[in-house]
Order: sequence, then structure tokens, then C-alpha cells
Amino acid sequence: MANGEWRVTSGEWRVTNGEWRVANGELREWSYRRLWLNLPSHKDSRLANQLKMAFHSIEEYHSEQTEAIQVKLEQLRKAIQQAAPKATETISYGMPAFKQNKVLVYYAANKSHIGFYPTPNAIVAFEAELTKYKTSKGAIQFPINAPLPLALIKKMVKFRIQEDKQAASSKPKRANREQSIIHEDIAMYNNRQEENDRSICSLLASHITNLLTNSENNVWHGHPVWFLDGNPIVGYSKQKPGIRPMFWSGADFDEPGLNVVGQKFKDASVFFNDVNDLHVKDLRRWLKKSKEIQWDYKNIVKRKGKLIRL
Repeated sequence: MANGEWRVTSGEWRVTNGEWRVANGELREWSYRRLWLNLPSHKDSRLANQLKMAFHSIEEYHSEQTEAIQVKLEQLRKAIQQAAPKATETISYGMPAFKQNKVLVYYAANKSHIGFYPTPNAIVAFEAELTKYKTSKGAIQFPINAPLPLALIKKMVKFRIQEDKQAASSKPKRANREQSIIHEDIAMYNNRQEENDRSICSLLASHITNLLTNSENNVWHGHPVWFLDGNPIVGYSKQKPGIRPMFWSGADFDEPGLNVVGQKFKDASVFFNDVNDLHVKDLRRWLKKSKEIQWDYKNIVKRKGKLIRL
């Protein structure tokens, strides 16, 4: 980072020759990346978002948490390793993950709980044993101040291994299909959101990348966007009403579900406030139309704001 200064609610922070100094108060952490954890408000501090970087390993992710949370995360990690000794550790969507053919489970540290993400099927399968925990379609919250249910976690991981094996053995092989990956900047964007919004963004990113084949993706004008041959096709952003997936040519899709239509261009959108709002069948249909119906945004500047149908 270059020399400079930021102002936050608790005082003035300065960077000088790579060293953090505090004008009002005492800095507890000397790691650039760890500084965001000590700021008074994650939501309100622009500096927090600037400093929240992508992690490259589970060790790195764990090291940025408080000591108490590190202990919990290591217990969880060990339980997953014991249940899935052949799984590979990775970072996916900015979170620790364990993968065989596909990702088995994810987890993430939050202020008051550890989020565990074993997919919706596992939560349904073990519903009777999860009654004392807060759950959503794909997530379980384990309170920081309570012991982790390690035996139950192992059972869910083993359940996911069986699902993963079955999916791999039944999946038809596709030849000559170019596989896209989610750009690191999009993973960072998703990881900056609050837990509920992060789940929606991560699910959108995964489905769009898998369904919109031969596409490229990146953060463009501050938001995740997917392109075909350089032409923007679909993206999403966090807005006050919720997470807004936007199809750049969606006004011509004749889709009632895309009920937020742009006034100036050909875009159409919808707002999601929960992962249950996202229906893969609809998304697949919208993405299919987005390949067939395109307006040329790529050359809109050359045409001085005029859109032409491709």
C-alpha cells in the first residue's frame, strides 16, 4: 500500500513505510490484513472493505481470526479431515473448503458463530439433529460460545462424500466444453457481503459460471459481470432492496420474473433477499435467452450511446 491516511470513527490511521500508526488509541494488530477485524464497524468503514483481501490457504484464513475462533476453526477442520481423509483443502468463495470431485463443505468465521455449509441436502437429511441450531437452506450456525457438535459434523461430511461419489459416477462426460472459473475479484466481492447476501452472491456466481458456458467474468464498474466475446451479459450488485441480478438485454426476454426494467437501455432485473428466492430453472432459462438475445453494449461508446441488436 502507498503512504496515505484514512479517517475512521475511532481515530486517524496512517501508513508510513509499511508501518501502521494510530493517532488516537493503540493499535492491537500489525498485520495489514488483520486490521479490518479490529475496526469498529465492518458495515460503515470503507477502509475495512479496502483491507479485506482474498485468502490463499486455510492456514492464512485461520490466522486472521481471534485466538478463540482459531481454536474452534481448528477443531472443525480436524473433524472434516478425519471424516474425509481424501479431500483436498482449498479456498472457495473466500472461505475454507474441502473438495473431492466437487466441494463437500465450506465454513466461515463470523462474529458470534461459525457458519457451516454442507449443502441443502445434508441439512434436510440431519434435520432432526439440527433442531437446536439456526439453519437456512444451505447453512448452519454454530454459536462461538458453545461446543461444536463434532460427531454430527463428521456424519454430515460422510453424507456429502457419498453424494459426491454418486454425482461423479452418474454425470455424463461432456466433450470440448470450455470450463469457466470465478475470478478472484468476484470471490472477494462476495466475501465482503453480510452472511445472507454472501450466500446469495456465491450461489449466483456458481450457477452463472456453470450455465453461461464459454463466458469470462470479472468485477466491472464495481460489480461482478459475465461477458460473452467482451459483451456484458449478466451481473449482480448489492442494493438496498436486496441482491440485484441484472440481465443486460433482459428487457427483450419476455420474462415476467425480470420485473425491474431499465428506462434507458435494454436491461431487466429482479431482487433476491434469500437463497430460496433463486430458482435454478428460471436462471437457466434466462441465461439461455441471454445468449440468443444480445444488444451490443461492447461498442456503445463508439456508437455514441446507440444500442444495436446483435
